[in-house]
Amino acid sequence: MRLIRARLAAAACLMLPAVALGQSLGGDPAWVARKCSLYTEAWTALTAGQGAAGIGPAFLEQHEAFLASGCTARAEVCPVSPEEFALADKLSLMAVAEGMAGSFLPFACR
Repeated sequence: MRLIRARLAAAACLMLPAVALGQSLGGDPAWVARKCSLYTEAWTALTAGQGAAGIGPAFLEQHEAFLASGCTARAEVCPVSPEEFALADKLSLMAVAEGMAGSFLPFACR
């Protein structure tokens, strides 16, 4: 009996990351909307302050598509210039400070 309980406990522990992942992927619609709102505000403030110097059209178009989807599309916004990396870094720090998972961010280069 003790062995069965130990095995059940081990199996439950192994399943926890999968459950957490499933919850973060589905997500509470209100939290998804809040994250997108916070992220959009940060994007607007940072781009207004930094301007568009050094930000390429591909970066802007890919990022706009992410925002237009309500921050739910699988985006691949790839920073290439120093200014794009700086902007992505600032947005990433804001996201972490607000409790967003890194998987929320649209930045990826394939």
